Amino acid sequence: RQTFCAALQIDQLLLINDFTAMALGMTRLQEGEHRTVCEGSAEPGRPAVVIGPGTGLGVGTLLGMEDGCWLALPGEGGHVDLPVGNAREAQIRQHISNETGHVSAETVLSGGGLLRLYQAICALDGQPAVLQSPAAITDAALAGDPLALAVIEQFCCFLGRVAGNNVLTLGARGGVYIVGGIIPRFAELFLRSGFADSFAEKGCM
Repeated sequence: RQTFCAALQIDQLLLINDFTAMALGMTRLQEGEHRTVCEGSAEPGRPAVVIGPGTGLGVGTLLGMEDGCWLALPGEGGHVDLPVGNAREAQIRQHISNETGHVSAETVLSGGGLLRLYQAICALDGQPAVLQSPAAITDAALAGDPLALAVIEQFCCFLGRVAGNNVLTLGARGGVYIVGGIIPRFAELFLRSGFADSFAEKGCM
């Protein structure tokens, strides 16, 4: 750190995890800088979840402190088991497990995971996997391709299940922030997806 400070000609330098920075950034959002996915009112002082698929799946927790500051708790939430909510999702998970072994949330909810999910759905449905990148899948979905749309829909549902599990675990009544580089690429599809239903689909509460 001293070498960095000397090279940059600064007195202090704090190195933090990139997702910690992302989580703290949510505390600086202004009106109009976010879009509402599920209506509701955040409870002040309660934890908030920050979750975002990108290169991997980042998951963090924001805690409001008594002095008005915020504490970001980093974790490895992307490595929890991928939750399934129906027989179709169980088939998808089993297919991926046959190839990768352990199926974490990040195994599906990431850039590489989107491609893996597409390949699994193609195999289960007997379709040729002609798309070769996450960007190609997203572009095809935005162009109205039914198979690519089904993959994006399933991706959003899995994300909803993982986010909902985090809220239950943490008692995160302070809100949920969806971040990362993937969802903004198909924001309108995400808002119309089954994310919200999967997020709340937790059986008898």
